[in-house]
Amino acid sequence: MHAEFCLVSDRPERVLVDDRNRPHCDDGPFCKWRDGTSLYAIHGVYIPRWIVEHRERITPVLIDAESNAEVRRVMVDRFGMERYVKEGGSKLVNTGRRGKLYRKEQPGDEAICMVEVVNSTPEPDGTFKHYMLSVPPTIQYADEAVAWTAYETEKTYQPEVET
Repeated sequence: MHAEFCLVSDRPERVLVDDRNRPHCDDGPFCKWRDGTSLYAIHGVYIPRWIVEHRERITPVLIDAESNAEVRRVMVDRFGMERYVKEGGSKLVNTGRRGKLYRKEQPGDEAICMVEVVNSTPEPDGTFKHYMLSVPPTIQYADEAVAWTAYETEKTYQPEVET
């Protein structure tokens, strides 16, 4: 009720929330009425319908063009952070003995930083898997980033065996 108008609506036929009671649905609207009106949200972040129903349309260019940092984070999550760093024009910041550090600037948000490491154990076909690991944007060197993933500093990280 309002002093100048009144809204009347049917109850929604569907209202979904996540474990923290925030509006959420990964594969459709979190809220839907019988007339087809719908609302979309991922973990409490209201988003356009296409991000849920046509996630294949998400590209690094569209992610970078999104001005809302929360919506951009949802888009990165749905696109894949590793893929976004690889395909989105990230900058190779540093190469060390243990990996390569990449940085992807985010307008209005902190940068995404990931270190690429190579598994030292070969696969059955003789190849070596590459992994991208998220690290804080304050890290400047690849070896420092690898050490951080093991809860160590670059100076104290001295593994006896790498697998």
